[in-house]
Amino acid sequence: MLKKFFALLFVFLFITSECFAAIFSYDFSSVISKHDLDASSTVSIYVEDMKTSKQLYSKNENKLLNTASALKLFTFAAALDTLGKDYKFETAFYYKESNLYLKLGADPLLTSDDINELVSKLKKNVDFKNVKYVYIDDKIISMTPYPDGWCIDDFWPSIAPISPYIVDNNKVKVRLILSQDKDVVNIVQDDKYRFSFINQLEIADNSDIDILKNYSAMQNIITLRGKISDDTNLILPVSDTKYFFISRLEEAFGKYQIRYNDKFYFKEVPQGAKKVASVHHTIEQVSEPILKYSDNFSAEVLFRVAGKKYADKKGIKPYGNLSTGTTKNAILMFNDYYKNAGLDMRYIKIVDGSGVSRYNAANTKWLVQAINYLDKNLDIKEYMEGADEGTLKRRLRYLKGDIWAKTGTHNGLSSLVGIMKTRKGNEVSFGIIIQCFSKPSKALKAFEDDIVDCIFNL
Repeated sequence: MLKKFFALLFVFLFITSECFAAIFSYDFSSVISKHDLDASSTVSIYVEDMKTSKQLYSKNENKLLNTASALKLFTFAAALDTLGKDYKFETAFYYKESNLYLKLGADPLLTSDDINELVSKLKKNVDFKNVKYVYIDDKIISMTPYPDGWCIDDFWPSIAPISPYIVDNNKVKVRLILSQDKDVVNIVQDDKYRFSFINQLEIADNSDIDILKNYSAMQNIITLRGKISDDTNLILPVSDTKYFFISRLEEAFGKYQIRYNDKFYFKEVPQGAKKVASVHHTIEQVSEPILKYSDNFSAEVLFRVAGKKYADKKGIKPYGNLSTGTTKNAILMFNDYYKNAGLDMRYIKIVDGSGVSRYNAANTKWLVQAINYLDKNLDIKEYMEGADEGTLKRRLRYLKGDIWAKTGTHNGLSSLVGIMKTRKGNEVSFGIIIQCFSKPSKALKAFEDDIVDCIFNL
């Protein structure tokens, strides 16, 4: 009787262990099937052992798909190599022969406080009684507001025009205040920079506000439509970045009682001019909004700054009096960098530095091979986000300290690329792209996390 009991117990444990093995098998095909993505989507996955270069898993790894913001990792790396780890985005005043020259540094982190600090230093070092004119050197990057392939709903109202004139993210706050009787919506603009509004808002129980701008007419007019239920703050990108920057500069002059009654002129800093005041942010500081919080504006600015340095080094001349800090030159830099790294450039095509454009395309195998190169040559993990950080907040917490990644999201599209230590302690690189137009973003991120589980258990 006892033998029969143990025999039955063995069979039960065997069957139970088989069931649990099936449930927790971490099988890629099972995960893809569970999420029902194959029928409606293109799923591309590539995983490689970083030490042996052995392919560990692949699916549709050669298909060219849109990378979304995962591209930022690779454009940032090319820019980092070109500019160097010690590069500073410096905004500085120079002095020569009774004239001041403000050299813009296209610093995406520059704030009004920074400008106040700059002007405070300037006042200590220069007697304005001897200053005749103030010039601005804005040749660091081009004034082209948005790269190719960007649609209006990509940049408005979230991304300010790309420009060498940058302060406070080139955005201002506008307050929508309901009257005491809640029958009127008042638009309050506290900033010196002003918009013209067409107010078509209706007061309702729930808020659903549409912010619209007519780009067929070059006007600073915004239409507000939809419903509003309570007081609301809107953060809006400015249209005239030059005017916005100069107004902040004039405010700083006034704060420190600097009298300059003439207008600002525009000219490059001459040879022999002496630097008299400066403020800066490092490339490491700029990397945080780009790689951890996926800021498109900062990514595009950095890309053009690196494009200028590349163009100047290669002897590429500007058109007329324009800057060489263009997206076109930055793309030349990008292609040269990865071509020299030995990567096959047939499997990637880019038109911007942030991944916003629908025209960008790459395959996951190329992305993984590029990550391997960046890990060996740039220590790229130092700049990447980890589990429960940035755009990975509240995701993959069990991999804290063991994953370095970059996310990407468009409507109907999600991507994740990075480096990870597996359960066995092996370091692997991976690329995941899901091009899907029928699933919400949360469902695609859940799928990515399940695939990461599979990779972790390889």
